[in-house]
Amino acid sequence: MRITSCNMPVPSTAGRRAFADHREGSVTILFGLMSLVLLLVIGASVDMARWLHARTETISAVDSAVLAGARNLQVNGLDGAAAVALAQSYYEANVLDRPALAQDTISFKVEEDGTAITAEGTALLDTTFLKLAGINSLPLLKLAGSEYSKAVLSVNGNAEFSLEVSLMLDVTGSMCNSGTSSCTSGEKISAMKEAAKDLVNIVVWDSQGSYSSRVALVPFSAAVNFGTLDTSILHPGPVSLKLQNASGGSVWWTRASTCAAERIGSNAYSDAAPTDSDRLTAVYTLDGLCQPDSQNAVVPLTSDKSLLNAKIDGLKAAGATAGHLGTAWAWYMLSPDWGNVLPAASSPQSYSLVSQVSSSGRPLLQKIAVLMTDGEYNMQYCDTGVRDKYANGSNYSKGNCESSNGASASQARAMCAGMKAKGITIYSVGFQLAEGGGSEETLSQCATSQDHVFLANNAAELKQSFRNIALKISDLRLSK
Repeated sequence: MRITSCNMPVPSTAGRRAFADHREGSVTILFGLMSLVLLLVIGASVDMARWLHARTETISAVDSAVLAGARNLQVNGLDGAAAVALAQSYYEANVLDRPALAQDTISFKVEEDGTAITAEGTALLDTTFLKLAGINSLPLLKLAGSEYSKAVLSVNGNAEFSLEVSLMLDVTGSMCNSGTSSCTSGEKISAMKEAAKDLVNIVVWDSQGSYSSRVALVPFSAAVNFGTLDTSILHPGPVSLKLQNASGGSVWWTRASTCAAERIGSNAYSDAAPTDSDRLTAVYTLDGLCQPDSQNAVVPLTSDKSLLNAKIDGLKAAGATAGHLGTAWAWYMLSPDWGNVLPAASSPQSYSLVSQVSSSGRPLLQKIAVLMTDGEYNMQYCDTGVRDKYANGSNYSKGNCESSNGASASQARAMCAGMKAKGITIYSVGFQLAEGGGSEETLSQCATSQDHVFLANNAAELKQSFRNIALKISDLRLSK
């Protein structure tokens, strides 16, 4: 048997070259298609990043706008037109840094018999790379409106929680105009009065029921004037004392009957009831006068807006800055341990309610301290009740002694730590403070978080700071 070989034709050199060229051409086309797809993917990522940024800013702006509009409904007697205008201005101010949109028709309207405000309209982001895929714009919110927030007011005191706010107000001489040591009016103190009244009018409900909203006022300067409260909260002592002053001379000091300095001993930084050894130190001055005087006396918790506004209007600025004493009394006004000292109607509720929640999921009680100051804490007292030698003032008016509790600022920080441990939320407001100064640091440490710190440089910013705090703590909720 003979096997005959089969000779296959061998491609010529030209044929092989043509085949190679055809294959390389196919690869080039495939690479081009892959590059186009990759470019679209990268471009889509860029467009989606722009979309996410714009969407986040838009949602935040809408939330802020409806909250501001709803609060305006409450403050201005359910004036719908004013609320809508304010919401629109808030929205526009908060989207200034947002990427330019292809379309933005978001506007605001009042609903639910004037007790809620919501948004409507569309917001579309113009695409760049996705246009190649036929997608010219992206909606920032669902067009059906299901993502638009609604701010709803709990009117007539029907919120399912109670509110206790202690408002510490700086009435020191630095709150007067430059060169004036005592005043009832002027740019700074007038700004503070307007801001404080605005907060009161927002957070105190017109109708009190099962749940209540009350505010206490704690004006402070060189000390705190406790007004009509029982003087038994002070350690007993003589009407006058003969002690050395910081200049080394012996002088007579007279007891200021309604003026309180710090507490000494193991409960120096607590809210323990002022009994026996835990009483407060009485203040002794050269003239026996309390600074602040009686028109700046503390006002325990009350829902009487007329009384609160009248007391704020009557505040008078004078004296040095014992910020730790203002801080302490802001705490005392919220402390149930002080219930037997305060008028029955002003008795604070139990701390336990702060951790209990209602059917809506909100705490049954909010205890809020708002600490406002415009300067460095520069006044503390010796155990005898006279200003210590490091306090503000002339050597003649200060004792030749040191505070056993330390500097005012350090005492204030210790008080704030104690308040927060009891569940009290602290907001701090600095007014025209020196940047990076000790008071700014103290307020920062005192606040519950940095979101609770407000630094105002002018009257408008101070009022807005107080209003922002009121918005955060008042009976207002967002819903979808």
